[in-house]
Amino acid sequence: MLDQYQKEYATQNVQFILVDEKGTILETDQAFLKLETNSSIFDVHAFFYTFESIKDTLENALLFSCVHIHFKDEDYVTDIRFVKKEEGYLIIITDYTSHYTEYQAIAQTRNESIINGELVAIKNAELEERENFKNSFIRNFSHELRNPLTSIISITKILSDTALTNQQQDMVTFLQQSNANLKQLLDDILSISMISSGRLKLRENIFSLSQLFDLLRFTYKTRALDNNIEFAVNVDKKIVDLVEGDRLRLFQVLTNLLDNAFKYTQTGSIRLDIQLNQKRANRLNLRFEIVDTGVGISVENQTAIFESFSQLSGEQNSDAPRGTGLGLSIVKGLLNLMDSEIKVISNVGEGSSFYFDLTLKQPLATTSKTSIITPRKKKDKKAKFRTDKKFRILLAEDDINVQTVLFKSLLDTNYFYIDLVSDGALVMEKLINEEYDLLLIDINLPNVTGDQVARLIRDFPFKNIKSIPIIGITAYSYEDDFKAFKKSGMNAVLSKPFEHEELLSTMAKYLK
Repeated sequence: MLDQYQKEYATQNVQFILVDEKGTILETDQAFLKLETNSSIFDVHAFFYTFESIKDTLENALLFSCVHIHFKDEDYVTDIRFVKKEEGYLIIITDYTSHYTEYQAIAQTRNESIINGELVAIKNAELEERENFKNSFIRNFSHELRNPLTSIISITKILSDTALTNQQQDMVTFLQQSNANLKQLLDDILSISMISSGRLKLRENIFSLSQLFDLLRFTYKTRALDNNIEFAVNVDKKIVDLVEGDRLRLFQVLTNLLDNAFKYTQTGSIRLDIQLNQKRANRLNLRFEIVDTGVGISVENQTAIFESFSQLSGEQNSDAPRGTGLGLSIVKGLLNLMDSEIKVISNVGEGSSFYFDLTLKQPLATTSKTSIITPRKKKDKKAKFRTDKKFRILLAEDDINVQTVLFKSLLDTNYFYIDLVSDGALVMEKLINEEYDLLLIDINLPNVTGDQVARLIRDFPFKNIKSIPIIGITAYSYEDDFKAFKKSGMNAVLSKPFEHEELLSTMAKYLK
């Protein structure tokens, strides 16, 4: 029985054909080519005309590989061997059609896989290039806007200190509010750029939740009263006070969500609810939810609102405010960094509920209270300077508009004598030839940059020059940049645009 199977399967793809000198088929086993005896081998396929040229010289077997034969509407890929025998010539045809078909399919699949891999690599490179271009554009665009905005804020401050009519004072107030909005917009754009480029890092510290919530109540209570809206912060009593996490980023998320709620809620109420989901070991999972009675969002638009630079007009009211829609995009990015996700439930005309779950650590009971991070309170007092002398200030700034407004705003305080330079290469010359109490220097100066000047000053051999206080002003706002500038030897760095009082307070700190 086994011999029968061996003969059946071992010869099903091999055909033996015996022919005479003239190519006449004497005998064949009909394995896969159905041939008739006494017919000519030359009628099977043109390849067999090769037999005419090799038969007289054929001594041993001669093999032809990968011969394609078309016979009776069928295609075969074969190996053909010619062997000289006493009875005539033996032609052995081995059918490898299925083998070559499978091999070609595997090769095709492999090639397609390689091509797809290369396409993915090209696509990733393209996306990375686009992302780098976007972040570079945002950074440069933000940088270029900060100089004129600094001038505008400073000029607005100068105007507000002059004698104005009531109408003019209203216009200046409106201008100050617009400046603040524009500055916030620049900061939001920078935050998005830092999140997408991976340069924004979380910083975990121990902080008080109750202090955070009290700050939110205080911040939005007045705004709610002005808009005749009820506002409340409801905290689950089971939530502990001290937790460990990134307080600043949590505060940024909550303020962006609350700002969004106030923007689209004309009447009714807004509330912030904080509930304890679960407590496991030293970890707390909290649900933060902001509920408003605003215009609401249609289901089809509930994804688009979290995209950068996308904002919907009011679903009910076509006159609802429009804008860049950066706040919710920042919320989405920050929560992703904190392993959380923002979700929304809303219907048009019925208000909205934005919520997310966040896991915070509960510090050990032995943790020192001195490690608790509390928010810094803004100082309402104006900067104080000595009245028995005027300080000599060297202002190094190449932008003529910023230079002009800074010169005038500082001069008007009557605390300073001010010298101006617009080239980094001239700063050392002025410091060597004149005595100054403080150097106020832009980072992006021509020829020699502000941080390079700071390094030269700190390495200078004369103490009166080496120890001069240096305050840098810059349109760059990345934290890494600030660290590098301070490492160069600067005492402090202010990011443009800055408030006039912020500049004076910083200068007062180093002018004794």
